[in-house]
Amino acid sequence: MTHVRDRALNALLGLAVGDATGLPAQFHRQARSAWAREAGWKFSAALDEQRVSRPLLPFTLGAGDPVPLSPTDDAETAAVASLVLLECEEDHSHTDLFRGWLDWTGGDGVWTGVAERSAVINAARGLVPPATGNDNPEHWSDGVVPAGVPIGIRYAGDPAAAAEVAGRYARISHAADGVWATQAMARAVAALVSGVPLAEALADAASAVPDESWLGRNLAVSRRIRDSAASPFEAVPDLVAELAPAVYSHACVAPETLPVAFALAELSGGDLPTALGAAALVSRQSDSMPAMVGALCGAAGAVVPESWRRHVDELPGALNPRLKGIRLSDLANRLTASGNQ
Repeated sequence: MTHVRDRALNALLGLAVGDATGLPAQFHRQARSAWAREAGWKFSAALDEQRVSRPLLPFTLGAGDPVPLSPTDDAETAAVASLVLLECEEDHSHTDLFRGWLDWTGGDGVWTGVAERSAVINAARGLVPPATGNDNPEHWSDGVVPAGVPIGIRYAGDPAAAAEVAGRYARISHAADGVWATQAMARAVAALVSGVPLAEALADAASAVPDESWLGRNLAVSRRIRDSAASPFEAVPDLVAELAPAVYSHACVAPETLPVAFALAELSGGDLPTALGAAALVSRQSDSMPAMVGALCGAAGAVVPESWRRHVDELPGALNPRLKGIRLSDLANRLTASGNQ
């Protein structure tokens, strides 16, 4: 059906827009430049010694930015999951998913998050899922949550099946809250692209998360904040105070970012500019949460305009060079075709 294909496309493009605009994406885009990485660390240390408060940002010294506005880690995670799904047998077994994931993620030159790198190391030591995911120092991260988007697209109209396959996939590199968050995203997207209203789809996805889990408790917090706010903008201070704490050295924490994304998407009514504008205000979570918001809004029917699409459709392979040149629009079409949508 045309509306399913349109929503599938905009779910992936919306994810890419949220991914491309965060400050961390500027660092990701320079991951392959040894000079840029070294200069960043060295000059930051020098500024610190001189008590200069302005942070150093990624820079090129006039050489030009080869990928000035393009998606990075979140879109690449979704692309890898898309390709693994498309290359697997139809039943998407644990074994096939693991084999495909390792082929795309374990190669030389691929940059990953901590959880994914740990899973690759575990696999090299002979472990298989779920041990690769639960014997892992960051099994709770949101690094695999973007994979829930293409899984939801592939299983559009069948949220339960989407959650089942998302669980198999997420357990390669994550456990517990990291898995449940990916399943919630897959479940929501599977419902949204098939036409289920946003509030209903998010409520159903949240209801499948264990109530007493870290993620379950924070989803309850986000609902309370959502219900007391008249707009996403009004909700931001409370979301920051309660769900974006400066406890850890990075904020890609699935039990924190997914609840914020759900709240902002619903409060915005799925309006992409409104939702992403509010998401940008939760600056600590800018590496991942805006991508979730963009995906949810796109799956709910928001359309990514051409001015953005021409920047985010084609992947530059910033962190995974094998993905260079792959188009999200092509993946969306192939996923919906494989699911007979």
